[in-house]
Amino acid sequence: MCEHPTGTNKYHYTVIKHTPEALHEWAMDIKQRYPEQKIAIVCELKKGPLIYALAKYDHLTLFTVNPCAVAKYRQAFTPSGAKDDPSDAFVQVEILTLHMNKLSVIEPEPAAMRTLSQLVEYRRSLVQDSVDLSNKITATLKNYYPQALEWFKEKDTYIFCDFIQKWPSLTAVKKARKQTLLDFFESHNSHYCTVNNARLESLCPIKCSLKCLSPNLKCY
Repeated sequence: MCEHPTGTNKYHYTVIKHTPEALHEWAMDIKQRYPEQKIAIVCELKKGPLIYALAKYDHLTLFTVNPCAVAKYRQAFTPSGAKDDPSDAFVQVEILTLHMNKLSVIEPEPAAMRTLSQLVEYRRSLVQDSVDLSNKITATLKNYYPQALEWFKEKDTYIFCDFIQKWPSLTAVKKARKQTLLDFFESHNSHYCTVNNARLESLCPIKCSLKCLSPNLKCY
């Protein structure tokens, strides 16, 4: 971060951890050093955890600058094109100082809306994590246990995860009794006898018939 007191040629660089505690400590410190003053903050983000954390302080006014503008400014005045955090912070402060009237002020959203936006972002992140993990599991099983992928269409289900934990290999599941497998399927609400019979047929095609093997299973 680059700090430039108005009316001086001094620039002060600091590194602040992206934690709520560190940001709060910095915000309170700068408020004490510049009492009764509005502090202009410029950043390339319009929303996100950092913006939400800073928007709650009345003594801070947040401006946003287009990342492309920062890159072009840096390219124009840095022939080498080198990019690092201190120089980028300086460029943003200089743009703010010279062109503040052309920058957009980030209007803080209501607390309820900020909370909702954060929850939506967390949910999106969790969904993506689930997809990534499912893809990794699928890729791993293709190498040594592809049959499990054929038996279960959905990989992000309790029945699939519990099945893999209980029988982590084809050798292990072939040792299981048919009734044990049927009980497992039924306990996980897998009541489609055609699907369960297909799984059993794949394990022991000679011994297993295609008729319902349990009176409690429902055929559709």
